Amino acid sequence: MAEVTPPAWMQAGSYPARNDRLGAISAGLCYPGFLADESTPLRIRQGVKPSYQNYQLKVRAAATPNMTVIVSAGFCWIDNHDVGGYGAYTCVNDADKILTIAPAGGAGQYRKDAVVASVYDAETSGSANEWRLEVIQGAYAASAGAAVLPTLPNNAQILASVTVNPSVTSITAGNITDSRNYSVAAGGILPTTLNTYPNRPHPGQTMYLVDGDLFVYGKSDGTVVPLALGSGAFAFARKSADTSRASTVTMSADPHLSVPVATFATYTVDAYLIYSGGTTGDVNVALSAPTSADGSWSAVGYGRDVPANVATGGHTIRMNPNSIVSVQPRSYGADTVDETLHLRGILRTAGTAGSLVVQWAQAASDTTATIMRTDSWLRIQRCA
Repeated sequence: MAEVTPPAWMQAGSYPARNDRLGAISAGLCYPGFLADESTPLRIRQGVKPSYQNYQLKVRAAATPNMTVIVSAGFCWIDNHDVGGYGAYTCVNDADKILTIAPAGGAGQYRKDAVVASVYDAETSGSANEWRLEVIQGAYAASAGAAVLPTLPNNAQILASVTVNPSVTSITAGNITDSRNYSVAAGGILPTTLNTYPNRPHPGQTMYLVDGDLFVYGKSDGTVVPLALGSGAFAFARKSADTSRASTVTMSADPHLSVPVATFATYTVDAYLIYSGGTTGDVNVALSAPTSADGSWSAVGYGRDVPANVATGGHTIRMNPNSIVSVQPRSYGADTVDETLHLRGILRTAGTAGSLVVQWAQAASDTTATIMRTDSWLRIQRCA
């Protein structure tokens, strides 16, 4: 192929529907897969139109569960994958659509079905000219873990997967996994997740990771980096209320002291913790980070009476570096008056984004609560 001519909407011109798809839809929505763009279909990908609460084309169980699912009204765009450069189709559903799930198999038969929006265009393949909301049945497997999604039609957008266990007679919300991609016009902010954002987004394409509460953008080399946490930028969390914990040595996340971190990044870490408690309970503190992260921290604070690392002749305690990976707590003393803990460290993330979190509990179970105070804070600065 060379020039796609005549151009769309030329006076006295005659052209196929493909030209409208390329001009009216694909030019603003996606890259249509020309060699000039590395032969890749849709880098601002096909998908469902985002909306308030992302309800468009959402798959849900029937009000009284049975062997059907309901697909809500909505818009989606689906690229033609039969032939490169044939553009994207606009598909509209204007009311709830009920789809039937095939009966379950017997004992030892597990299945995973796919609910999809599919386009069929006889110009490029087959004889049908329509789009459908449909269920593609998966193959049976001997266990739930072995069940896999079926092969989808060539021009299809998956909306949800449906788990069908042996002998079930109704599909509930717990059987349905939302699998929708979302799409926006070029330049729009794309809602997505860490595991589903598109490969090699166009330079400057901004995306919001709903599972990480983080904005990221595409670079000219095809990589994705955080928008809010570029090199030198800060992320900051402050406690807006006291948190009390009594009679527990179980470490858990502070409800306020958490900051998002990106993949393959390096951060310096600072924290200023204000706390009080009984002289028996004291406090244990640790940092936790996403899977495969590495780093260390140490802190200066009020020494406990029990451990051997109390500084001689005073309350100041200086710890050797403590690993973030192990989430191993270090103990500090508490008193009925407020004490402070000054923490510094470094964090290096790998391929998993998430959050750096302050974890804490009592060092020894005590009915007198240990209290992490308002205005304690955690801060990170990205340096690489």
